[in-house]
Amino acid sequence: MHVPFRLLRLGAWFASVLPLLSLSVQAADEKLVVRNAILFTLAAGQEKPFRGHFVVGADGTITTLGPGEPAPGQVSSATPVYDAGGRWILPGFISAHSHLWQSAYRGLAFNQTLMGWAEAVYQQNAIHADPSSFYWFTLHGALDHLRHGITSVYNFNYSMQSRPGPFDEEQFRAEASSGVRFVHGYGVGRFGPAWSDAQATERMRAFISWTQTQPGRERLLSVMINGSAAFVPGARQTQGEAAVMNALGVGNQVHFMESPPDKYEERQRFRWFLDAGLVRKNVIFGHYVHTDPWMLAETVRLGASMSWNPLSNGRLASGIVDIPAYLKAGVRIGMGVDGQASADRADPFENMRMGLYLVRAKYEDATVLSPYDVLRLHTVGGADVLGIADRAGSLEKGKWADFLVVDPTDFGPVFDPYASLVFVGSTRDVERVYVNGDLKVKGGQLIDHDFSQIRSEVARRVKTPAFAP
Repeated sequence: MHVPFRLLRLGAWFASVLPLLSLSVQAADEKLVVRNAILFTLAAGQEKPFRGHFVVGADGTITTLGPGEPAPGQVSSATPVYDAGGRWILPGFISAHSHLWQSAYRGLAFNQTLMGWAEAVYQQNAIHADPSSFYWFTLHGALDHLRHGITSVYNFNYSMQSRPGPFDEEQFRAEASSGVRFVHGYGVGRFGPAWSDAQATERMRAFISWTQTQPGRERLLSVMINGSAAFVPGARQTQGEAAVMNALGVGNQVHFMESPPDKYEERQRFRWFLDAGLVRKNVIFGHYVHTDPWMLAETVRLGASMSWNPLSNGRLASGIVDIPAYLKAGVRIGMGVDGQASADRADPFENMRMGLYLVRAKYEDATVLSPYDVLRLHTVGGADVLGIADRAGSLEKGKWADFLVVDPTDFGPVFDPYASLVFVGSTRDVERVYVNGDLKVKGGQLIDHDFSQIRSEVARRVKTPAFAP
């Protein structure tokens, strides 16, 4: 069949412009271009920071990332561009262990260890607050995390079966509206004659179903059990929590091996955990300070992990975790800032420094742990233990664009960038915080919330004695 020459030329023209048309459609879907930045990607094998760029797609994930400038025509001229001007960009911090609502009770029980502190916070203060107050407490805590550069968090919610009221629902609404990504920690209650495995399972199943109908659920990472087996006599609590995990396929973070006076008793409970099948990949041991080599070996063998909370461990005199030994054994570790009533500041910079300095002091050796090590534990490590390592923790193609912009102006001459970040950096140097490629904090100020109004609401709802200097 003869094809006229003009049609051949027309077909060739369409073939030449079709890729450009496709590129334009794709580019129009981009959310943000970040250029002229010093990138600390924390990706495996990419330790050295470099000057580069990345592009955020419409879905909030990183579509391209590399050195230098974006390629010509890579993005639409209509796509917003953030010129970082040589500022440092790193992944958002991840807190693998937090109690957001506790931000309402900072500074309490300043001379108490764990159990005395818990009595003051829970039984003398929080017991008087109603569910609606916990909405404000949790929102305050979540936004305080975000202001400090924490973009994902495991949140131990206040969940008291003995108290009537929608405590979990109010706290979920606060988590979801804050803009932070979150694991909702859920209390399954105390097992016994009046509370069965089936009852706990159905209640948690109903709550999980409810979350799927709520605004902001796209920021929910998962619902996990707030494990309380370490604080309940006998093996029944361990067995009940394991039964709910099996029925629903949920994870569990257990406060464990935290209090020095209870460490010998708690070590005996570890056998209950093993017998019940509680030690598994989706279990995180919170604190996990006073272990022994056998416990560490079993933890590694069964794939469980831990959250390291140095600020809280220091404040409550809980002890120093032997992190180099844990890492050598192969334990998976994420860092957490814990509750703002036990660490008092949701500050990952202070948390990294405290952890690094305590470990070095313990060993009397400045080489046992590096600034790069603790930065990875507070980002990549946190993503690993929360089960989101494929989506968060580092800046890589396909992962969420959760990141912070750090202004290094006050660092002075930089001899090692990771040393400057961890030894010198602070939250005052955090210029911007993004979640999903959306700007959430600028110059220390929240974009979507009036923090002063939230502070006032929290103060109004907390009954405290007047401070008279």
